[in-house]
Amino acid sequence: MEKNAHTDSPDRAPAGGMCALLLLLAAVAVPLSLLWDFSWESTVGIDRVWAWPHVLTYAAVAMAGLAAVWMILCGKNGVVIFKLRAPVGAWLALWGAVAFVAAFAFDRWWQAGYGLAAGIWHPPQMAKAAAFFTIAFGAWWCVPRWGGGAVVAMIATVSLAHGFANRQHDAFFYQLACGTYPLVLAAVSVSCGGRFPATRAALLGMGIHLAAVWILPLIPGSPVTGPIYNVRDHLLPPPFPPLIVLPALVFDWLIAARKDTDWRAAMETGFAFFAIFAVAQWRFAEFLLSPAADHWFFAGGGKHWPFFLRISEDMRTTFWPGEILDIKNTAIAIALALGSSRIGLWLGAWLSRFAR
Repeated sequence: MEKNAHTDSPDRAPAGGMCALLLLLAAVAVPLSLLWDFSWESTVGIDRVWAWPHVLTYAAVAMAGLAAVWMILCGKNGVVIFKLRAPVGAWLALWGAVAFVAAFAFDRWWQAGYGLAAGIWHPPQMAKAAAFFTIAFGAWWCVPRWGGGAVVAMIATVSLAHGFANRQHDAFFYQLACGTYPLVLAAVSVSCGGRFPATRAALLGMGIHLAAVWILPLIPGSPVTGPIYNVRDHLLPPPFPPLIVLPALVFDWLIAARKDTDWRAAMETGFAFFAIFAVAQWRFAEFLLSPAADHWFFAGGGKHWPFFLRISEDMRTTFWPGEILDIKNTAIAIALALGSSRIGLWLGAWLSRFAR
């Protein structure tokens, strides 16, 4: 494999053309389809292979694969593999599409052997998640100004089980956020041009999630299997997305002011992420469990639950037991934020050099 570092810019044709936009659309459609799938399973309960959310996932993966193939066949710049030249993002997207097909076949075999109740994060699901992230990274490479938003949306989607407001006073929620989001925000802020690149990615990522929060409850749906503990007549909205845009704004400001990617910058951005996100999300979670959040915009107030979840009235509007955000767990969260920021700054600097 050989590469042309000078001509493999994600902004150049053909990666900057229609195929790259189709790849970005596919990367956005993947987390939307997964959020729809979550809502479908929480409302209807029957999760067939050809359920509508799954069809959207298949279509999104197919679009990503076809866009990648077209870029590879028409490519004149980028990385050469088997005498074909294309941007790295196209190869990543193609690998992700092929990996999804393999993971899908693996999942069918796994369910035949272990049944549908084999757990949420069994090996086929992890393989699918890896394929989805690879497609999102491919879109990020080909459309750097917007593709990072698809990665942000994927992080929020795969961590959805910990995204309920009732879990947002648990130390693990903040440790998970500190170990993932700073990497993407730092890399985007360093590698992408324009104003407020990390903020733009955070807004797109939140926008994808909010589209599901606001649109899915408009679709009629009701349980078709029992037991039914929470009666529903429309699809369940996903939890409101985390407020990533607030630390993203600070990332853009700090990185633009320092113009370096050393450990000092990682310390500043890592500490900033934890401090801003922890304070804002802690208070926002309290609001989401209050009656003030019980309307379509925030989809909160402890009102929306999967039909199969047996939960008491008190537990709907209180924080569930978990790890306390004490000195030890706070130190772990900060360390994860620092490490994640450092990797993101390094990755962003590498992407900037590779694209020139």
